[in-house]
Amino acid sequence: MSHQEIIQELRQLVRRLRWLNVLQLIPDTLIIYGILQLAFGGQIVTLFNQSFARQQAVLITVLFALIDLCVTGIRYNDRLAGKRLISQLNGRLTTPEAELIKQFERFK
Repeated sequence: MSHQEIIQELRQLVRRLRWLNVLQLIPDTLIIYGILQLAFGGQIVTLFNQSFARQQAVLITVLFALIDLCVTGIRYNDRLAGKRLISQLNGRLTTPEAELIKQFERFK
């Protein structure tokens, strides 16, 4: 890969990591919501204005956790891919390229 192709891929990766950070908030919030509803509910738990048996509500909360785990795995793989791309860069970096690498490193 040429230097420019690596920088372009890294730009796309940084953009994707930004979106994944925002996306991660959704399952995180759903997990907290599910746990709170389970903690304060009885045998019938209300999730999103829908009544569920306690076991079903636990299952739904576990599914939220699995979604969260999947998004975390995607973020982890993207960070590994970015590290590999950065390791392929050689030579002098321009100021915007160095700033792009700093932006990527903030996603750790």
